[in-house]
Amino acid sequence: MIDEEHFIETWYAVKVLCSKNGNSLYFELTFLYNSIREIQEKKMNQLSLCPLLALCLILIPTQKSFARSSKERRADPIEYSKKMTARIALGKIEYFIESKKGAGPKHDADCEDGIFFNDRFLVVIDGATDKSGRTYGPQKKKGGRIASELICRAFRELPPGADRETILKRIQMYFKAFHNRHGNVDFVGKPHFRPTACVIWFDLERNELVALGDCKARIDGKVFNDEEKLVDLLNAGFRKTVINKLGQSDRDVQESDLGRSYIMPLLKAQGRYQNNPEAPEAFQYWVIDGFPIPQEKVLSWSFSKAPEVVELSSDGYLTFPEKLEITSYESALTDALKKDPLRIGANPSTKGLTAGKKSFDDRAVLIFR
Repeated sequence: MIDEEHFIETWYAVKVLCSKNGNSLYFELTFLYNSIREIQEKKMNQLSLCPLLALCLILIPTQKSFARSSKERRADPIEYSKKMTARIALGKIEYFIESKKGAGPKHDADCEDGIFFNDRFLVVIDGATDKSGRTYGPQKKKGGRIASELICRAFRELPPGADRETILKRIQMYFKAFHNRHGNVDFVGKPHFRPTACVIWFDLERNELVALGDCKARIDGKVFNDEEKLVDLLNAGFRKTVINKLGQSDRDVQESDLGRSYIMPLLKAQGRYQNNPEAPEAFQYWVIDGFPIPQEKVLSWSFSKAPEVVELSSDGYLTFPEKLEITSYESALTDALKKDPLRIGANPSTKGLTAGKKSFDDRAVLIFR
């Protein structure tokens, strides 16, 4: 029999081995380790060594072929602040991604949105704007950036044939591993400290669209997942009311948005509704943050045939333009910011354009034809 202490010793030994041979197995065992901890919390304090070794023996030989297939399917590094094109097996990709601060290597590193694509998957990620003030690692990455990178990494290292449930489990595994590395942070009691992201992806093999959070899609001209969550609508309304009541000018708000200052405690507190099935249903919302998501809360749409055009975008873009061009997305955003830079007009938001920023939020769009 083996207890947790002995398993941890084995786990670290395998981690060292994998550091020389790729880390896919390390994350598989991290997932296993988390499972063992859950079992032990239920007072099943010992596990048989034989099944553990059997599982390892199954995993180890598959890693070379798994890593090879993953490498073959890996997309080129994402370029920021320029319209990019690429070819995949089934068609052509166009994409654009930029930080709300504009172009430049430093701003690129701060961008919390993400894009991933290969011959099977088209993915857009919207890392949640940090509200905790906490950063991670020597590069001082914020939670939204961490979340975006973890999701991209999960898609890069998916096993062949992974379905929606497998993909989400793999993403959660990466988040759990991150939580374990930062055990001094109360991710349970303080949800606003969790690295969080919305994600939308199209599976070209299964002709399936999957969404968690407020990224949106347009498939052959039909829009999917463009409804705003109630907590955001309420907070946006509060912010607009405060700014109007105080009579702040555009310049005042861009220098010091007192409306956003007013709702910031609410934005932090709304984490109690995040991935929480016990919260009032009207306020619940579901995102990627490493905590459980009921399968029925994962939105998905299946298509009887392969679409001609797939457009995916983060909420840094307000609408879908008439023309299927990156320049049209940018033009529509520019026009919207000219008309309502504070975002307190007909479609209010929890944040607007502030001093020194090029837009109100990071943005990413991917078009497949």
